[in-house]
Amino acid sequence: MNKHYDILIVGAGHAGAQAAIALRQQKFTGTIGLMGNEKYAPYERPPLSKEYLAGDKPFERIMLRPESFWGERDIELLTGHRVAKVDPMGQQVTLTSDEEVGFGKLIWATGGSPRMLDCPGNQARNIHAVRSRADVDKIMAALPTTENVIVVGGGYIGLEAAAVLTKLNKKVTIVETLDRVLSRVAGETLSRFYENEHRAQGVTIELEAMVESFETNDEGMATAAKLTDGRMLAGDMFIIGIGIIPETGPLVAAGAAGGNGVDVDQHCRTSLENVYAIGDCALHSNPFAGGALIRVESVQNAN
Repeated sequence: MNKHYDILIVGAGHAGAQAAIALRQQKFTGTIGLMGNEKYAPYERPPLSKEYLAGDKPFERIMLRPESFWGERDIELLTGHRVAKVDPMGQQVTLTSDEEVGFGKLIWATGGSPRMLDCPGNQARNIHAVRSRADVDKIMAALPTTENVIVVGGGYIGLEAAAVLTKLNKKVTIVETLDRVLSRVAGETLSRFYENEHRAQGVTIELEAMVESFETNDEGMATAAKLTDGRMLAGDMFIIGIGIIPETGPLVAAGAAGGNGVDVDQHCRTSLENVYAIGDCALHSNPFAGGALIRVESVQNAN
């Protein structure tokens, strides 16, 4: 890799990839580095819990652009790298490999890591998230020996995974803490529609239910989810879909303002000079939410 880029984009998901594409579309001629911690070129995440998990689309068909695209537009893909430290004054980042990379402008587009349950038994090997290709590949590898799946979380990820796994003839139970699914993103009428549709397809939905712990066996596998009301839900596989934790550690450590994400203004600027943040990790004042500071975890917002 180069040791300096006019614009370094950290995060090779939807937001980071779209930023690189937009720069070239707007005739920016400087050097661009697009850095991601996975070994793959940028790919779509929404199909992970749908067509990719179902086996309807191979990985090549969910890539955001053909692999050759990036080189043709003189965008250097830096795969398999993670930033450990940001030095805004020195205008450089330090990687976990101790390499240092300089920048003129830094765009932070790291998204987030899956929020997992903090309870006894949560390290069991058959408890999965759905955030990356590696996550879904693990789920797919375990499907031949899986009959009962417990999905924790009734948001997009949980409902999509439940729908696909039901079609694959698995018995699926959704455990949702609130009194309806999709409560963060939909009104009650739409929530009830999706609940009824899932139940009609054989999915069990447990509302106002919370996992207290996981029962595990000697092989380090979870065998049941224990709810706070004492009920035990037996399962061979457990999928957690309860949102993400924004990946902003190095930026906040460098002095960027933020809490649940990193604060940005209407131009996506952070409180650090020459540093921007976009996508799932960016916390902005939203006029459609009465000016409240929110993060919008969606592809549309990222783009």
